This record gives sequence, structure tokens and C-alpha cells, in this order.
Amino acid sequence: MASYAFSTTFLFIISAVICYTFIDIETSNQESVTMLHSGSLLKLYISKLVYSWLFSVPLALYAVLFPALFQKFDRNPSFEELCMSLIYHVSSSWLGVALACWFSSKFIRSRVMSFLLLSVVVVVTLSVQGIENILPEGLENMILLLPPLNSTVNVLVDYDAATLYSKLNVIGASLLYGVISAALFLFMLHRRKLDSSYS
Repeated sequence: MASYAFSTTFLFIISAVICYTFIDIETSNQESVTMLHSGSLLKLYISKLVYSWLFSVPLALYAVLFPALFQKFDRNPSFEELCMSLIYHVSSSWLGVALACWFSSKFIRSRVMSFLLLSVVVVVTLSVQGIENILPEGLENMILLLPPLNSTVNVLVDYDAATLYSKLNVIGASLLYGVISAALFLFMLHRRKLDSSYS
């Protein structure tokens, strides 16, 4: 299961890139037409987030099944381990999508700057364990603002020793963080649209 920790992390990064690319793939004129067809800006961006996530599912299936089917491990993983690994991959890809949407051109006009900022946040997310150890007391809770990818990686590395609660808890934390992040993104997007319509 420790081998899946790497592919889970890699899929998190790939999903963030997919969402970052897909969410601003249309020009302003194209987006206006698509918004008319979808009915509202919120429906359009919900669709973009969901599609970005769904695009990562085949990658998750490949990352989980390929090494198992072609016996790339020291032992064959059980059916339960394969299912849990797939869920970890899919939930981590949702984290990547929910993170990357904040770097849309709707919030950061410069694509170069937004990509650099997204890259920094991804690196910080991957380095959260080391950062947590050097943070002064009282600032440790700031780690909660970052995607809980590290918790998933830790469970995968020590899967046999992990309790059922911790195995399920990291899935719930990833999905909940993603839902809250995406909901806040959509709320802020809606507010900006209202502000621009009144100005």
C-alpha cells in the first residue's frame, strides 16, 4: 500500500493541473454562450469542477489496477486494499480540483502569477509534515487550511497498522475539505458576479 502513496500524491498534482487548465479553457465570449446554455454561472462552474474530477477517475483506475494486474508489488493486494486505494486516489484527486479552482482567472487575472501561486500551494501541501514540525506553538492550526493530503499518504504508508477509523476518517476529511473549498469558491464567484452586475 505504501507504493500507492506516491501515485495518490501524483494524481493530486495531475488533478490540480487538469482543473486549472479546464476551468479557464474558454474565452469570455465562449463562456457567455456556454453560460446561456447551462442556465447560470454557478451551474457552469459546478459542471467544470465535476468534469475535472471525473477526468481523473480513469487515471485513478490505471494507477490502482495497473501495478496490481501486472504484479508490480511484492505481494498481490487484496480486494479490500484495491477498493480502498481507489477511494483514496479519487478523494485525493477531488482535493486537487477543489484547490486549483481558486486560481481561476476570475480571481487572479495573470495566468503566470496564478500558476506560480498554485505551484507554491501544491509544494506547501506536499511539505506540510515538515512545516508543521517547525511552526511555533499556536500557529499549528494553520495547517488545517491546507488540503489534508498528508493524512491520506500517512495512512497508505502505514496501512496495516492504521485503524478502521483512521482509514475512513482521511477519506471523509478529503471529501469534506473539497466540498467546503468548492462551495466557498462558488459562493465567491456568485458574489463577484452580483457585485459586477450592480457596478
